[in-house]
Order: sequence, then structure tokens, then C-alpha cells
Amino acid sequence: MNLFPAIQAQIGSWNYYMVKMSMREISENVSFATEINDDHTLDDAIQRTLDESRATKQIANYLIKQPDRFFSSIVIAAIGGSPQWYPVEMTDDPRFAIFRGDSHLNNAFGIITFSPDRKYYALDGQHRLKAIKALTDPKSDLANEAPQGFRDEEVSVIIVVPNSAETREDFMRKYRRLFGHLNRYAKAMDQVTNIIMDEDDAFAIITRRLISEHHFFKWTGRQRESARVKTKKGKNLTSSDSWFISLEGLYDLNQTLLTSARRKNFGWDDEGTMSKDFTRMRPSDEILEALYDELVIYWDVLLEVLPQLKNHPSTMRDHNASKDSKTEDSLLFWPIGQDIAGSIIRRLIDINFDSQEKLTRESLKGALSPMASLDWDMKSPPSRHILLIPDNKEHTVWKIRSDDRAGAARIVERIFNWQLGIDELNGDEVSDLRADWERFLLPALQESLVQDLWMMIESRVR
Repeated sequence: MNLFPAIQAQIGSWNYYMVKMSMREISENVSFATEINDDHTLDDAIQRTLDESRATKQIANYLIKQPDRFFSSIVIAAIGGSPQWYPVEMTDDPRFAIFRGDSHLNNAFGIITFSPDRKYYALDGQHRLKAIKALTDPKSDLANEAPQGFRDEEVSVIIVVPNSAETREDFMRKYRRLFGHLNRYAKAMDQVTNIIMDEDDAFAIITRRLISEHHFFKWTGRQRESARVKTKKGKNLTSSDSWFISLEGLYDLNQTLLTSARRKNFGWDDEGTMSKDFTRMRPSDEILEALYDELVIYWDVLLEVLPQLKNHPSTMRDHNASKDSKTEDSLLFWPIGQDIAGSIIRRLIDINFDSQEKLTRESLKGALSPMASLDWDMKSPPSRHILLIPDNKEHTVWKIRSDDRAGAARIVERIFNWQLGIDELNGDEVSDLRADWERFLLPALQESLVQDLWMMIESRVR
């Protein structure tokens, strides 16, 4: 007979037990809803579809490779009645005599057993359960990869039990509601918190280090504050913001800079780890150090090639800047422009370096120096009337477009790539690019102005 230490508790209409079980025990005693419920109509469904790939690849891989693995409690539903409960009177022990008569201690601790006529299934945590079963089943291909002693490792289990007076209809409704509550109201961490807290995501780790150590980003103030990086939620920046970039934007930009064509196709390490797994499983310290060193070179050279990045952001985000004003409106200081710049920089690096070993500061400077020839002024083409559009009839007030902004950004990026010679276009391809560019112009412009703007774009083609 299997015996499990437990604590008995109650909330709302639910009686439940908090139980300690080994991986082997939970694998042997807990099933999936599909295994114990024959009726799969929507009315009787008591669990969502199991994504076996997620369980046997992502979660199992986490359990295999992460020495600091940890699970939140798996919630188990008991069908056909409660497990057998044997309370332990804690106050019978002389050491707890002072608490005698305390109902919170008496009957709270005990032992439960799973009766053979009861059925237990994972109400919340079926993917974790699937991974556990795969690693503890001797017939499974993954069993040989399980960490040593994994079968005896322990996990917290919460067993919710039905009321003896409930009908089957009440039972089904109640369990579905509980499943919905467990999933609907569980709020995932926002991206900023993930970047600040994650110790497995390689890009989060080196982004934090960049803010802490790099001369351009580092800040001597409080940990979550930076003069150049917005550590509050949200990627967007406003004209009044003093930050150069948001934390989310810097994270995305760093990932873009480091994602070479070779890494995208063949993985980030000798094992061929792809990007999605590189954010879930902490790589070795040697890999992290190499990536950080590479990222520092990128930023050092970028700041040398584009020194305007060092300007104060409050002077670089003025949509209504004039030729006589001391402010500018630089695409490099807006999130959408930083995304464009990151993609262009990555392509320039891939074109000039077929392997990381050939990259040096001097060679990288030569590869990125053409970036300085691009017109990053939002009031100039290709951004003018594409990303930056008039907000009044007189064209005296301007704003960043909201309608199909991503498509407009793609047009600007294509033009920049053409101007730099990254994409060499023939006559027909140039005509197609111009036609696409004209379709995004806002508002409708006189043909003479359209021609003037395009001539300015063509004049910068290398």
C-alpha cells in the first residue's frame, strides 16, 4: 500500500490535500483525463488536448538538463470519492502540548492512501505529468536520459476531492470551472520582469550584464534604474523620455545582433541548440562569456560608426524639429528604427564575415561604416511620408504613422538595404520597390514631390 504524507485543507466548496509524492509515485498513480473519461463530447470534456511534443521535448528537456529544476504543484482531481485519510494528532506529542485544543493542528496533518476503486487525473499539470511519465517509464526512449535519482525526486501535489452529495453533472461543471480558474487567472510574468529575473535565457543574462558593465549603458544608481535604458514595462518611447532604448527593445536588438545566419541554421553551440531552446536552458559560462564579448564589440563599433547615438534622447525625438532648431528626429532613437538598424547591421556582418573567427574591431568597423551614409532623419526620405506623416493639412505637425506601421518599416528597410548595396537591384526590381514605396506614401502627394523624394533616395545608392 502506498502511503503519502499530506496536509488537509479547505477553501470555498473544495476540500483538498497537499501531498508529497515522488516522481515514480505520481507516474504510477495519476492518469490523464482521456484515460479515465470515455465520453469526449464538449459537454463531458474535462481537460484540454495534450500537446505531447511540448511535454516530451520542452518540459522533459528542462528536467534532464536543468540541475535547478523545480515544478509548481500539480493539481489532481479525484473521481469516485476521496482518498483514504488517516489524521495524525500532532498535539498528542508532548512537544506540542501547548497547542492542545488548536483545531488548526489537530486533523490537519496525516497520511493518505489511493484506493484502487478511485481514479485520479491531472487537472492542471498534464504536460508536466507526461514529461515525468516519459522519464520514469523504463519502456520510454527518454528514460535513459533522466538525471540520476530522478525517480525518487519529490514534487508537490494538490488533490481536490468531490463532495459526496454531488451529482455527476455538478461534478463535471465544478471541475471544468476549477480548470478554467487555474488557467484563466494565472498571470504570466511580463517581458520586463522576465528579462530582469531569468537565469536561463542567454539573451536576458547578457543584456543585464551589458547594462551593468558596458560604458554606454551602465548606471551607478539602483539596480532596476538606468539613465539610458527604460526598465519599465513597454517597448515604446515618447518624445519626452530620457532613455535611449527600452529594456525590451535592447533585449530584442541584442538577440538580432547575435543571431547570425550560421547560428540560425546550425544552432548556437556544438549540440546545435536552436534559438527557442537557447532562451530556456542556460548555456555554459564559456558560451555566455563569448557571446557577451561579441556583443560588446558590436556596441563599441556601432557607437564609433554612429556617434549620434551618444546624444541625449530628449534632443533626438522631436517630430516637429526644424532646420533652425537644436533638436532632431532620428529614426535611431525610436523603437521601430532600432529594429530596422539591428536587422541591417546583422546583414552587413553576415555579408562580410563567413565565420566569427575572422571578426575583429577594425574589420567590423569597416563592415559597419556604411551605416553612417544612411539618412536617419525622420523628416527626410525614405522615412518622410512613410513612417513620419503629417498630422495636419499644413504639414506643420508630424507623427509616426499607426496604419500598417510594420509594412511601412519594411519599405524603409528595403530602401536602406538597396542604398547600402546589401541588395543589388536591377531596373525592374527598382521599379517594383518604387511602386511599393509610393503605395505607402501618406498623404497623397503631387507627382513632382513624389519624384523629388525618390530622386533623393536614389542619390544615396552606393
